[in-house]
Amino acid sequence: METQLQTCYFTKKGPSLVTLFGYATKSVPGLEINGLGKYGKSIKEKIVFVTRSRQLRVPLKRFVLNVEISDDLGNLESSSVKWLEYPLLLHYWFLAGLLPISKLDNCLAVGSLTPSGEVEEPLNHAVVDLCLGHDLHLISSTTGIDSPNGIIDGKDLFGQVADLSFKWKESAPVSETR
Repeated sequence: METQLQTCYFTKKGPSLVTLFGYATKSVPGLEINGLGKYGKSIKEKIVFVTRSRQLRVPLKRFVLNVEISDDLGNLESSSVKWLEYPLLLHYWFLAGLLPISKLDNCLAVGSLTPSGEVEEPLNHAVVDLCLGHDLHLISSTTGIDSPNGIIDGKDLFGQVADLSFKWKESAPVSETR
């Protein structure tokens, strides 16, 4: 099984689209995150911890998640990489067959994740505009956000699987106002 999911990396110019792609194979079981350098291991361990602490049954497969960050974004910074944690968890759980959704290819999610399962979403008009410009559905539980392409509620998506709490980051990374 393979899929991709869109997310964004925040720069001084605003959010830039980032593609997550991955697959699951019958190989040595485990989770591997590529493309994030030194940040990949800590995000992987956080995802494994959140999954295990909720006693979710993940198939014994090898899960490979890849982050395609273009060179023009410069060096990775922890302040922007943290917003990839929630989409990576979403991607992993989708590949494990835990989420009731048929595809993620035309979706965008962004957010950080704490070990206790709190998801913080840094949503603003620039992220919604990114969805509009690339014809993507936004996966979010933040109220008050409207997206012309539709919103998939993260609470509904995760509700049958695990208890995660969602909150909106009031001081979103992009400082532009509409």
